[in-house]
Amino acid sequence: MRRIFISVAIFACAGSVSAQVPNRIELACVGGGAANHATVSGFNAWGNDGSAAGGQVYGSRSVGFQDQVNMWLEGSEGRIRLPRTMLPPIHGGEDGWFKLKSIVMNDREITASAAVNVMNNPKVRIDRYTGAISISGKAGDFTGQCRKYDPATERRAF
Repeated sequence: MRRIFISVAIFACAGSVSAQVPNRIELACVGGGAANHATVSGFNAWGNDGSAAGGQVYGSRSVGFQDQVNMWLEGSEGRIRLPRTMLPPIHGGEDGWFKLKSIVMNDREITASAAVNVMNNPKVRIDRYTGAISISGKAGDFTGQCRKYDPATERRAF
């Protein structure tokens, strides 16, 4: 009987220790940046002899924005929700969340890349001391400040 009690006590303590040390990090990052958007302009020209020519010019323009980035990390797994304005027309993801690849966590920083599509894998860097985040990719750049939160205990704003 005594062994059963000790085993139960040890199991209960082990369970409470693991509940106090969460493996999952949830972050909300507020900031802004500049998104690259494709532009198309058309033109027509006429000569004095009645000839005509036309064409299109393709380019890109930078559009400023303010938004929030959400992400979670758990071991070697993670997901990130990027601002919609930074997403190309053709992209993957599930409900706006993209898988994080090549996650490296150390005492100073967290680095990874977001799997948006085959051609676009923006680099993510978070300073673990200051909370500063930077995201840089083909679709644009984002900088901001992150804060850690626990969705189970976080109070709703309204």
